[in-house]
Amino acid sequence: MEELINKFIQELPRRETTKETYLKALREFAKWLKGGSPEQLTTNDIIQYKYFLLSKNLSPTSLSTYLTSVRRLYDYLFSKGLVTENPAKRVRGSSRPQRHLRASLTIDEMKALLNVIDSSSPVGLRDTAMINLMVRCGLSEIEIVRANIGDIKVKGGKQVIFVQGKSKDKKDEYVKLTPEAQEVIERYLEYRGATREDEPLIWGVGNRAKGERVTTRAIRERVNYYLKFAGIKRKGITPYSLRHTAALLAIEGGAAISEVKKMLRHKTVDSTLVYFEEAKELKKKR
Repeated sequence: MEELINKFIQELPRRETTKETYLKALREFAKWLKGGSPEQLTTNDIIQYKYFLLSKNLSPTSLSTYLTSVRRLYDYLFSKGLVTENPAKRVRGSSRPQRHLRASLTIDEMKALLNVIDSSSPVGLRDTAMINLMVRCGLSEIEIVRANIGDIKVKGGKQVIFVQGKSKDKKDEYVKLTPEAQEVIERYLEYRGATREDEPLIWGVGNRAKGERVTTRAIRERVNYYLKFAGIKRKGITPYSLRHTAALLAIEGGAAISEVKKMLRHKTVDSTLVYFEEAKELKKKR
Protein backbone atom coordinates (compact mmCIF):
# COMPACT_ATOMS: atom_id res chain seq x y z
CA MET A 1 0.00 0.00 0.00
CA GLU A 2 2.85 2.38 0.85
CA GLU A 3 4.42 1.79 -2.57
CA LEU A 4 1.07 2.41 -4.31
CA ILE A 5 0.55 5.65 -2.40
CA ASN A 6 4.06 6.86 -3.22
CA LYS A 7 3.54 6.19 -6.95
CA PHE A 8 0.26 8.09 -6.87
CA ILE A 9 1.83 11.06 -5.05
CA GLN A 10 4.73 11.16 -7.50
CA GLU A 11 2.40 11.34 -10.50
CA LEU A 12 -0.04 13.76 -8.86
CA PRO A 13 -0.02 17.09 -10.78
CA ARG A 14 -0.26 19.24 -7.66
CA ARG A 15 1.96 21.56 -5.61
CA GLU A 16 4.32 19.99 -3.09
CA THR A 17 2.24 21.24 -0.14
CA THR A 18 -0.86 19.53 -1.57
CA LYS A 19 1.10 16.35 -2.15
CA GLU A 20 2.24 16.36 1.47
CA THR A 21 -1.34 16.81 2.66
CA TYR A 22 -2.58 13.93 0.49
CA LEU A 23 0.32 11.72 1.63
CA LYS A 24 -0.55 12.26 5.28
CA ALA A 25 -4.25 11.61 4.63
CA LEU A 26 -3.61 8.43 2.62
CA ARG A 27 -1.30 7.02 5.25
CA GLU A 28 -4.23 7.28 7.65
CA PHE A 29 -6.34 5.42 5.08
CA ALA A 30 -3.62 2.73 4.83
CA LYS A 31 -3.59 2.30 8.62
CA TRP A 32 -7.38 1.89 8.59
CA LEU A 33 -7.05 -0.80 5.90
CA LYS A 34 -4.72 -2.81 8.19
CA GLY A 35 -2.89 -4.40 5.29
CA GLY A 36 -5.99 -4.86 3.15
CA SER A 37 -6.16 -4.06 -0.54
CA PRO A 38 -7.92 -0.86 -1.70
CA GLU A 39 -8.87 -2.57 -4.97
CA GLN A 40 -11.46 -4.74 -3.20
CA LEU A 41 -13.35 -1.99 -1.37
CA THR A 42 -16.94 -0.99 -2.09
CA THR A 43 -18.82 2.26 -1.53
CA ASN A 44 -20.11 0.85 1.78
CA ASP A 45 -16.52 0.30 2.88
CA ILE A 46 -15.65 3.92 2.10
CA ILE A 47 -18.71 5.04 4.08
CA GLN A 48 -17.41 2.99 7.03
CA TYR A 49 -14.06 4.77 6.65
CA LYS A 50 -15.94 8.06 6.77
CA TYR A 51 -17.58 6.98 10.04
CA PHE A 52 -14.11 6.14 11.36
CA LEU A 53 -12.89 9.63 10.48
CA LEU A 54 -15.98 11.19 12.08
CA SER A 55 -15.22 9.34 15.32
CA LYS A 56 -11.88 11.20 15.44
CA ASN A 57 -13.75 14.53 15.70
CA LEU A 58 -12.00 16.04 12.70
CA SER A 59 -13.00 19.49 11.52
CA PRO A 60 -15.28 19.56 8.44
CA THR A 61 -12.32 20.85 6.40
CA SER A 62 -10.02 18.01 7.50
CA LEU A 63 -12.74 15.43 6.90
CA SER A 64 -13.26 16.73 3.38
CA THR A 65 -9.49 16.64 2.71
CA TYR A 66 -9.14 13.04 3.90
CA LEU A 67 -12.01 11.85 1.72
CA THR A 68 -10.87 13.88 -1.29
CA SER A 69 -7.46 12.20 -1.12
CA VAL A 70 -9.15 8.79 -1.21
CA ARG A 71 -11.27 9.80 -4.21
CA ARG A 72 -8.18 11.02 -6.05
CA LEU A 73 -6.36 7.77 -5.25
CA TYR A 74 -9.22 5.78 -6.77
CA ASP A 75 -9.24 8.04 -9.82
CA TYR A 76 -5.58 7.07 -10.21
CA LEU A 77 -6.31 3.35 -9.75
CA PHE A 78 -9.10 3.60 -12.33
CA SER A 79 -6.77 5.27 -14.83
CA LYS A 80 -4.33 2.38 -14.38
CA GLY A 81 -7.04 -0.22 -14.89
CA LEU A 82 -6.69 -1.54 -11.32
CA VAL A 83 -10.36 -0.90 -10.43
CA THR A 84 -13.48 -0.81 -12.57
CA GLU A 85 -15.11 2.08 -10.69
CA ASN A 86 -14.38 4.65 -8.01
CA PRO A 87 -16.18 3.52 -4.79
CA ALA A 88 -15.40 6.86 -3.12
CA LYS A 89 -16.93 8.98 -5.88
CA ARG A 90 -20.16 9.80 -4.03
CA VAL A 91 -18.81 9.79 -0.46
CA ARG A 92 -18.34 13.43 0.41
CA GLY A 93 -17.21 15.35 3.44
CA SER A 94 -19.68 17.25 5.58
CA SER A 95 -20.34 20.93 5.40
CA ARG A 96 -20.08 22.78 8.70
CA PRO A 97 -23.28 21.95 10.57
CA GLN A 98 -25.67 24.66 11.73
CA ARG A 99 -26.87 24.98 15.31
CA HIS A 100 -30.36 24.00 16.38
CA LEU A 101 -32.84 26.74 17.08
CA ARG A 102 -34.04 24.98 20.22
CA ALA A 103 -31.76 24.55 23.22
CA SER A 104 -31.21 21.41 25.26
CA LEU A 105 -31.34 20.72 28.98
CA THR A 106 -28.27 20.19 31.11
CA ILE A 107 -27.96 16.96 33.10
CA ASP A 108 -28.98 18.82 36.27
CA GLU A 109 -32.00 20.31 34.51
CA MET A 110 -33.04 16.91 33.20
CA LYS A 111 -32.87 15.53 36.75
CA ALA A 112 -34.85 18.51 38.03
CA LEU A 113 -37.51 17.92 35.37
CA LEU A 114 -37.95 14.26 36.30
CA ASN A 115 -37.83 14.98 40.04
CA VAL A 116 -40.83 17.36 39.98
CA ILE A 117 -43.11 14.64 38.61
CA ASP A 118 -45.09 12.82 41.28
CA SER A 119 -44.75 9.29 39.93
CA SER A 120 -46.77 7.89 42.83
CA SER A 121 -49.96 9.18 41.17
CA PRO A 122 -51.45 7.52 38.04
CA VAL A 123 -51.02 10.65 35.92
CA GLY A 124 -47.53 11.26 37.24
CA LEU A 125 -46.51 7.66 36.55
CA ARG A 126 -47.76 8.01 32.98
CA ASP A 127 -45.96 11.34 32.54
CA THR A 128 -42.73 9.90 33.94
CA ALA A 129 -42.86 7.09 31.37
CA MET A 130 -43.70 9.53 28.57
CA ILE A 131 -40.96 12.03 29.41
CA ASN A 132 -38.36 9.29 29.88
CA LEU A 133 -39.06 8.15 26.32
CA MET A 134 -38.39 11.69 25.13
CA VAL A 135 -35.40 12.75 27.22
CA ARG A 136 -33.57 9.42 27.47
CA CYS A 137 -34.51 7.69 24.19
CA GLY A 138 -35.09 10.63 21.84
CA LEU A 139 -38.67 9.80 20.83
CA SER A 140 -40.68 12.58 19.22
CA GLU A 141 -44.23 13.50 20.19
CA ILE A 142 -45.80 11.79 17.18
CA GLU A 143 -43.78 8.62 17.80
CA ILE A 144 -45.15 8.46 21.34
CA VAL A 145 -48.69 9.05 20.10
CA ARG A 146 -48.42 6.19 17.59
CA ALA A 147 -46.65 3.74 19.90
CA ASN A 148 -48.43 0.52 20.89
CA ILE A 149 -47.55 -1.88 23.70
CA GLY A 150 -46.62 -4.49 21.09
CA ASP A 151 -43.99 -2.16 19.62
CA ILE A 152 -41.73 -2.96 22.57
CA LYS A 153 -39.68 -6.00 21.60
CA VAL A 154 -36.37 -7.69 22.38
CA LYS A 155 -33.65 -7.31 19.74
CA GLY A 156 -30.09 -8.47 20.25
CA GLY A 157 -30.81 -9.16 23.90
CA LYS A 158 -31.94 -5.55 24.49
CA GLN A 159 -35.41 -4.07 24.85
CA VAL A 160 -36.23 -1.75 21.97
CA ILE A 161 -39.28 0.14 20.78
CA PHE A 162 -40.24 0.26 17.11
CA VAL A 163 -41.37 3.73 16.07
CA GLN A 164 -43.34 5.44 13.32
CA GLY A 165 -42.29 9.04 12.88
CA LYS A 166 -43.68 11.96 10.94
CA SER A 167 -44.41 11.20 7.24
CA LYS A 168 -43.78 7.48 7.87
CA ASP A 169 -46.34 4.81 6.99
CA LYS A 170 -44.84 1.90 8.93
CA LYS A 171 -42.77 1.06 12.00
CA ASP A 172 -39.52 -0.16 10.48
CA GLU A 173 -37.07 1.68 12.76
CA TYR A 174 -36.37 1.09 16.41
CA VAL A 175 -34.72 2.75 19.40
CA LYS A 176 -33.06 1.06 22.36
CA LEU A 177 -34.79 1.65 25.68
CA THR A 178 -32.50 2.82 28.46
CA PRO A 179 -32.78 0.87 31.73
CA GLU A 180 -34.43 3.90 33.38
CA ALA A 181 -37.07 4.22 30.65
CA GLN A 182 -37.65 0.47 30.59
CA GLU A 183 -38.21 0.32 34.36
CA VAL A 184 -40.77 3.13 34.52
CA ILE A 185 -42.67 1.86 31.45
CA GLU A 186 -42.97 -1.56 33.08
CA ARG A 187 -44.36 0.05 36.26
CA TYR A 188 -46.81 2.12 34.23
CA LEU A 189 -48.10 -0.87 32.25
CA GLU A 190 -48.32 -2.99 35.40
CA TYR A 191 -50.48 -0.30 37.00
CA ARG A 192 -52.73 -0.25 33.95
CA GLY A 193 -52.95 -4.02 33.78
CA ALA A 194 -52.44 -3.71 30.03
CA THR A 195 -52.33 -6.93 28.04
CA ARG A 196 -53.21 -6.29 24.38
CA GLU A 197 -50.38 -5.57 21.96
CA ASP A 198 -52.51 -3.13 19.95
CA GLU A 199 -53.27 -0.99 23.00
CA PRO A 200 -51.72 2.52 22.94
CA LEU A 201 -48.52 2.58 24.95
CA ILE A 202 -49.41 5.95 26.47
CA TRP A 203 -53.02 6.68 27.38
CA GLY A 204 -54.72 10.04 27.53
CA VAL A 205 -56.16 11.07 30.90
CA GLY A 206 -59.54 12.35 31.95
CA ASN A 207 -63.02 10.89 31.53
CA ARG A 208 -63.11 11.27 27.75
CA ALA A 209 -59.49 10.40 26.98
CA LYS A 210 -58.97 7.47 29.34
CA GLY A 211 -58.10 4.38 27.35
CA GLU A 212 -57.52 6.47 24.22
CA ARG A 213 -54.21 7.53 22.71
CA VAL A 214 -52.52 10.55 24.18
CA THR A 215 -52.44 13.48 21.75
CA THR A 216 -49.48 15.61 20.68
CA ARG A 217 -51.22 18.62 22.21
CA ALA A 218 -51.55 16.85 25.55
CA ILE A 219 -47.87 15.85 25.47
CA ARG A 220 -46.77 19.44 24.85
CA GLU A 221 -49.02 20.75 27.62
CA ARG A 222 -47.69 18.25 30.16
CA VAL A 223 -44.03 18.80 29.25
CA ASN A 224 -44.37 22.59 29.36
CA TYR A 225 -46.15 22.30 32.71
CA TYR A 226 -43.25 20.35 34.22
CA LEU A 227 -40.61 22.60 32.64
CA LYS A 228 -42.26 25.61 34.32
CA PHE A 229 -42.77 23.73 37.59
CA ALA A 230 -39.07 22.79 37.65
CA GLY A 231 -38.10 26.40 36.95
CA ILE A 232 -36.21 25.56 33.76
CA LYS A 233 -38.62 26.91 31.16
CA ARG A 234 -36.88 29.68 29.21
CA LYS A 235 -36.41 30.95 25.66
CA GLY A 236 -35.39 28.10 23.37
CA ILE A 237 -36.53 25.37 25.78
CA THR A 238 -39.58 23.56 24.38
CA PRO A 239 -40.89 19.98 24.49
CA TYR A 240 -38.72 19.28 21.42
CA SER A 241 -35.69 20.19 23.53
CA LEU A 242 -36.06 16.84 25.27
CA ARG A 243 -35.10 15.04 22.05
CA HIS A 244 -32.02 17.27 21.71
CA THR A 245 -31.15 16.48 25.31
CA ALA A 246 -31.33 12.73 24.66
CA ALA A 247 -28.78 13.09 21.85
CA LEU A 248 -26.36 15.18 23.92
CA LEU A 249 -26.67 12.83 26.90
CA ALA A 250 -25.85 9.88 24.63
CA ILE A 251 -22.79 11.71 23.28
CA GLU A 252 -21.63 12.58 26.78
CA GLY A 253 -22.02 8.92 27.67
CA GLY A 254 -19.61 7.97 24.88
CA ALA A 255 -22.05 7.02 22.10
CA ALA A 256 -20.57 6.83 18.61
CA ILE A 257 -21.87 8.93 15.72
CA SER A 258 -23.52 5.87 14.16
CA GLU A 259 -25.33 5.11 17.46
CA VAL A 260 -26.71 8.64 17.83
CA LYS A 261 -27.70 8.67 14.15
CA LYS A 262 -29.66 5.45 14.67
CA MET A 263 -31.29 6.70 17.87
CA LEU A 264 -32.56 9.85 16.16
CA ARG A 265 -33.37 8.06 12.86
CA HIS A 266 -31.45 10.60 10.80
CA LYS A 267 -31.20 9.99 7.07
CA THR A 268 -27.77 11.59 6.79
CA VAL A 269 -24.82 11.78 9.16
CA ASP A 270 -24.69 15.56 8.63
CA SER A 271 -27.81 15.98 10.77
CA THR A 272 -26.19 13.96 13.55
CA LEU A 273 -22.96 15.95 13.38
CA VAL A 274 -24.85 19.04 14.56
CA TYR A 275 -25.20 17.42 17.98
CA PHE A 276 -21.51 16.53 18.18
CA GLU A 277 -20.57 20.12 17.36
CA GLU A 278 -22.92 21.39 20.06
CA ALA A 279 -21.59 18.83 22.56
CA LYS A 280 -18.04 20.11 21.95
CA GLU A 281 -19.18 23.71 22.47
CA LEU A 282 -20.96 22.83 25.72
CA LYS A 283 -17.88 21.02 26.98
CA LYS A 284 -15.73 24.11 26.38
CA LYS A 285 -18.12 26.25 28.44
CA ARG A 286 -17.79 24.08 31.55
